[in-house]
Amino acid sequence: MKNYLRLIFLFFFLVSVDQVFKFSFSATSICNKNIAWSIPIAPSFFYFLWVVIIVILIYAFLNAKPIDQKYFLILIFSGAVSNMIDRIHLGCVVDYIDLKIFPVFNLADMYITFGIILLIIINLKFQMNPK
Repeated sequence: MKNYLRLIFLFFFLVSVDQVFKFSFSATSICNKNIAWSIPIAPSFFYFLWVVIIVILIYAFLNAKPIDQKYFLILIFSGAVSNMIDRIHLGCVVDYIDLKIFPVFNLADMYITFGIILLIIINLKFQMNPK
């Protein structure tokens, strides 16, 4: 139970931090109506895809064995929810980190990317050393 409270706190903390950053950088941000890396997608297909992804994340979370996997899934879920808050509230995702060598992105995008990378690493590690 203690781990689940930590995960719930982490989820709300990560979403809050991203939302605060988006608000703080609103003067220098862009409004991205597309998906990752500004790839265009029909809104109806996007929302269908988003629901499917959330269902898969919840299923994966409930079936994850090592607690590490749950933390990495919380990273992904936090990023997805924070970006969805923008889409529902503003009709787009607020991107504010511009490194000039990559499309503009936000902290939620980093949560998703790092969560996926860490999940891949832990799963590869598990496959190489099954217990």
